[in-house]
Amino acid sequence: MSGSTIHEQFQDMICDEVQSRRGQGLKTAFIEVARFFGLTERRVRAAWHHEIRTVSADEWQAVRDRRVAALRARQAQIAHEIDLLAARLDEGVGGGR
Repeated sequence: MSGSTIHEQFQDMICDEVQSRRGQGLKTAFIEVARFFGLTERRVRAAWHHEIRTVSADEWQAVRDRRVAALRARQAQIAHEIDLLAARLDEGVGGGR
């Protein structure tokens, strides 16, 4: 993987997390994402503005691992919500509602 690909992926992963929290305000999203990834707020802002020039392998791996874990957790939550909805719909169909 080339260096530019690594730093682009790094920035994209950070930007995706910022975007998912942006409803609370951009400043708050930067703070939360910095805490989530173990980065400084300044580093998160630089990634948001695509100003990152270098990324260490350890830094990239840590962000990647946290991002994957976050996506898996969201996937599990959505699957749970689908199961609950399906159960409610089954009850409604069979329960004479």
